[in-house]
Amino acid sequence: MSWNSAHGAAMIAAAQAHEDLLAGVDDYVDVFGALHRAGVEVMGQKLGGLLGLYVDSSQGGVPGCLVNTGLEEVGMRHTAAHELGHHRMGHGTSIDHQDQSSGRWGEGWPQHEREAEAFASWFLIPRPAARTALACCGLQRPGSPLDAYRMARWLGTPYATTVRHLVRLKMIDRSMETVWLKHSPGSLKTELAGSLPLGPQAHVHVLMPAAHDAVLHVTSGDCLLLAVPGGRYDQLPAGVSSTPPDTAGQMSFLDSATAEHTRAVWVGEELDADATVTADTGTSELFRVTLRPAPSREGSDHFWA
Repeated sequence: MSWNSAHGAAMIAAAQAHEDLLAGVDDYVDVFGALHRAGVEVMGQKLGGLLGLYVDSSQGGVPGCLVNTGLEEVGMRHTAAHELGHHRMGHGTSIDHQDQSSGRWGEGWPQHEREAEAFASWFLIPRPAARTALACCGLQRPGSPLDAYRMARWLGTPYATTVRHLVRLKMIDRSMETVWLKHSPGSLKTELAGSLPLGPQAHVHVLMPAAHDAVLHVTSGDCLLLAVPGGRYDQLPAGVSSTPPDTAGQMSFLDSATAEHTRAVWVGEELDADATVTADTGTSELFRVTLRPAPSREGSDHFWA
């Protein structure tokens, strides 16, 4: 089966799953909630070189999947969507390895793996959600790798997955995809953050004026860059700090007079519930965004916060 055929089948299956599993398509898609509503038991644990696995119900039990918690949240979300694809598209038990392809991405993959991978993209990045991410970035269309990276942060998806799917959504062309995939997420977040300190798995979220009142999904260590003209962070909620992680005792960056430092705050491990960050814009209205932290994925999903 070609990738085009896999995407054709997966696009239909993902649309049906969105409707059947009450998974909204207008913004960030809750894949773990969808798995729960699909009756798939989910477990999270460190799996070494495995991304995850799906176990069907052919032996009389309930279907289930295992997700590698050694991955960062967006990687776990993509793996979960891939396993949901196996479930929804009627595939049997499947084990997904990090070295699934020894050559280029997707080269030599069997039909069921191509379908599950295509399903993951269509499920996590339906067109309305991509449009919402564009709007939160203050964009009409993505015009650079940095734009794709910023969109991926609102979607909660891996950078490469996002770039490849933007082609399917006809938001970029194949030549742009080829060039953009040469950029690593690490180099892009460094370009956005400049000299600000970042952990290896931290993401950089750029908060534009168009993101006012939006909900942003975050994990510990993430950096929030305020890009509102004249904006300066106001009172910070517990779990969000002007001091980057692992620099306890150093000067608060909000105490610095530089523009770069006054626009940056970091998410800490203490953020365990929704919280709102606000910024003074120099006008009568505050800019605000709600932060939603990802829970620990260790163990059974029945015990995730």
